[in-house]
Amino acid sequence: MIVAKLYFKHGVMGSSKTANLLMTAHNYEAQGKRVKVMKSSIDNRWGVGFIESRSGIEKRKCDLINISTDLFKEVKKDIEENGELYAVLIDEAQFLSAKHVRQLAMVGDYLDVPVVCFGLKNTYQDGKLFEGSEALLYYADKIEEIKTVCQFCNRKATMNLRVVNGLPVYTGESSIVLGDTFNNNTSKEYYIPVCRHHYWNPLQR
Repeated sequence: MIVAKLYFKHGVMGSSKTANLLMTAHNYEAQGKRVKVMKSSIDNRWGVGFIESRSGIEKRKCDLINISTDLFKEVKKDIEENGELYAVLIDEAQFLSAKHVRQLAMVGDYLDVPVVCFGLKNTYQDGKLFEGSEALLYYADKIEEIKTVCQFCNRKATMNLRVVNGLPVYTGESSIVLGDTFNNNTSKEYYIPVCRHHYWNPLQR
């Protein structure tokens, strides 16, 4: 028996993960195929219940995932009430719990609906993975990297460098610190997509 797959598409800050999700949703819906778009309630940068890309693609409403959400039951109920689903698309998947990820795996295994998760892999903290990303690396059937280049050179960006008041930050009480990529000279706190070399040596150009 062939069952639907669980996908994890990861990339650093500013690698167009959300734009990829929005385009994936558009491609399905242009063919008349219904999708369910969701994201963690932790991320409210674009307003509660919305997904928006920095690329300028029109933002769209989404369902929110809270710590108590049972994603398997949520998707099963959606199908029972609204009919066939062709895909479940998850934004900011790094903020999921490991339990959420196991529930998404069950959506593919028992409901036969593909699940595509988009998110960061690494936190800004040295050597640490987000809980959701670690679980996805373990459970996902297929893992893909959405690539972009280091802000300081032409190498592939693999790290998220947190900058506060012009200085790199590698530690903190929490791995979850919401922020945006650097976009103007007045920002006091932001993230930069960087290669491993410039993660450790951001002042070395």
